[in-house]
Amino acid sequence: MTKALRYLCCGAKCLGASTKPEKETTSKKVVKGSKSKKRGSVLVQKPADTTFYGPRIFTFRELSTATKQFSAEEVLGRGAFGSVFKGTLKDGSIVAVKQIAHDSNQGEREFLAEVSIISRIRHQNLVQLQGWCHEKGNLLLVYDYMPNGSLDKLLEGNNANAKLAGWDLRHSVLRGVACALSYLHEECQQCVLHRDVKPSNVLLDENFSPHLADFGLARLIHHTTDNVQTTIIAGTRGYLAPELAQVGKASTKSDVFSFGVLALEVATGRKALEKTQSEKQAVSLVDLVWRAHEQHKLLSMADPKLEGAYDPEKMNKLLQMGLFCCHPNPEARPPMNYIRQWFIQEVPLPDLPPVKPRVNYVLTSPSPPKLALPAPEATLAIEGPQKSSSTPSKSPSPTDNRSPAPKSPIPRSPTTPSPITSKEHTKSNGASPQPQTTPQTQPTQPSSATNGN
Repeated sequence: MTKALRYLCCGAKCLGASTKPEKETTSKKVVKGSKSKKRGSVLVQKPADTTFYGPRIFTFRELSTATKQFSAEEVLGRGAFGSVFKGTLKDGSIVAVKQIAHDSNQGEREFLAEVSIISRIRHQNLVQLQGWCHEKGNLLLVYDYMPNGSLDKLLEGNNANAKLAGWDLRHSVLRGVACALSYLHEECQQCVLHRDVKPSNVLLDENFSPHLADFGLARLIHHTTDNVQTTIIAGTRGYLAPELAQVGKASTKSDVFSFGVLALEVATGRKALEKTQSEKQAVSLVDLVWRAHEQHKLLSMADPKLEGAYDPEKMNKLLQMGLFCCHPNPEARPPMNYIRQWFIQEVPLPDLPPVKPRVNYVLTSPSPPKLALPAPEATLAIEGPQKSSSTPSKSPSPTDNRSPAPKSPIPRSPTTPSPITSKEHTKSNGASPQPQTTPQTQPTQPSSATNGN
């Protein structure tokens, strides 16, 4: 943990030095009426540049004083990994200080993820990390303060400015979040998967401009990689793409699904999962909107708090866009760059199917050479038949593999059962484990997978 933080600190310093403009301490001023720049040039010395170019390290004493010793009166919110406090620095600037809980192991991972990812990226619709503190066992993150709170409070009506949450503001917020995700997925040096897009992670500044926050679950992948294998499904219920529970691979399309749920929440004013009077279990908002689309009653899902102050055609298109992003098939979902272009009316929206499609998710990878995961699957499937197929004529082959030197002088016999170094053998045996592994796990889950929304 300490070594990782030291590395991040050095990286942040290097980042700050690299983003500073060079050769700005001097400038040439040409005197009017002079044809020669050399004769009329006057060397003017500029004052030292004090602009902030990157996150810095805060002391615990400094942040404790800023938050009034982490007073309960300064609490802005509480989460699973800690609390967020309002703080005032010595220069008078107001910040948001996130204190990671001491007993949270996941909080340490979140701390490292936020420092390593947010310190590298800059966008007008992303929350700005001002710095951090790792001192005396305390983990603290310092962000820009957002005076208008989070989007979920605005939609619930708990915000003092809830009356301002009209159609124009909601449309502008969704456009800003789409721009932020498009930047993360396609414009950064490495593709950033947010993996926790939801209204509570969209913060509003003094002008109600959206800022996507909370990168504790984010992951960095290469642009050539389609997805990343995860051992633990990360995210929030109601916003998780249905294929995550079956395949366990996060991708940009899983972020698109979460954005689609966010768009449906903004348009309907409902939560992603909510309980109704007739049903005891929580009902998915995505299923409700799909049902309304199938019954040709999509506009009935519009938020009643808007009191009809919206264009019906635009509201209908927004709900269709949300369902388009929540398509059960990940390949049918649009990239965030397409959604960004749709918001600025550069591209049309494709037609939705009349009924919600049913999709069966396959556990095997479509591109084994790109991922390291299919390799152990192939070796396990090959070793299994060797043990079970001891009855055929090649019974001494397992014994020869255990002691190849004294009993197998012929080089051909030991090389054929070892698929690790032979690419052709892995390709030929890559199809054999599929009928053995998928029927055991897949048939019991297609029904839940299709209704996992």
